[in-house]
Amino acid sequence: MEENQIIITMEDGSEEVAEILFTHYSEETKKNYVVFEFLNSGEISAAIYEASKDNTEEGAFSDIETEAEWDMMDELLEAYFDEMEDAPEEEEN
Repeated sequence: MEENQIIITMEDGSEEVAEILFTHYSEETKKNYVVFEFLNSGEISAAIYEASKDNTEEGAFSDIETEAEWDMMDELLEAYFDEMEDAPEEEEN
């Protein structure tokens, strides 16, 4: 598994590999967010990342629950894709 990939345990107990597209800390909500794309389906989603209290183990994800947070994620994702479109493509050798 690559460095920018995570394994997410789904509600049914299955595990899915996702690529992290970007992370964001909101001063307004005081929360860390992660936006990721499931490799098997191409579906893009987001979650709140909560570090462990003592930083000795991996953190956990929780669901984004408010419409305001989803609106913020939509705006960030739109800006991310606009930036990706404007970035020069890397040449393949």
